[in-house]
Amino acid sequence: TSVKAHFFLARGLGVVNTLRGGGAGATAQEEIGYSGGGARTSAFGIAPDVALVVDVTHATDVPEVEKSEVGEHSLGGGPVLTRGSATHPFVFELLAEAAEANDIPYSIQAAPLRTSTDADAIHLARGGIPTGLVSVPNRYMHSPSEMVSIPDLFHTARLLAAFVARLDQGVDFARG
Repeated sequence: TSVKAHFFLARGLGVVNTLRGGGAGATAQEEIGYSGGGARTSAFGIAPDVALVVDVTHATDVPEVEKSEVGEHSLGGGPVLTRGSATHPFVFELLAEAAEANDIPYSIQAAPLRTSTDADAIHLARGGIPTGLVSVPNRYMHSPSEMVSIPDLFHTARLLAAFVARLDQGVDFARG
């Protein structure tokens, strides 16, 4: 349902219409070993110039989480941008610039080794695909009662649209 919610939200905000010559895919099994699940085959088959992975991350606005160790990613605080070895620095910069230019709240998550998302497989496909990771804070992950904030979904969709709009400005990913 998360994929469906983001697709309809993105379509409603014009993200899908903005994807001129682009594509979108939904994959599964990213957490089953390091095979890459459907992301590896999708990245190879689609051969994108840039990839944005949209997933969830643990909300840290609960008492038992040490925010000084993992960062502060609250429900209602907007999307979480990941910076690390699986994400391209220039894609990260474009996402942050798009968020700031459009008054979209966001937080930053460090992932020095891996992200445990499709970004891990996609950034290695085809000799390296510039990849960004945008996550929605999720409380009670992997439980029957997961919880996300509806405004966070809207902010995430707006960020995707703002990022795609920046691609029309002649972005060169080889720079990063």
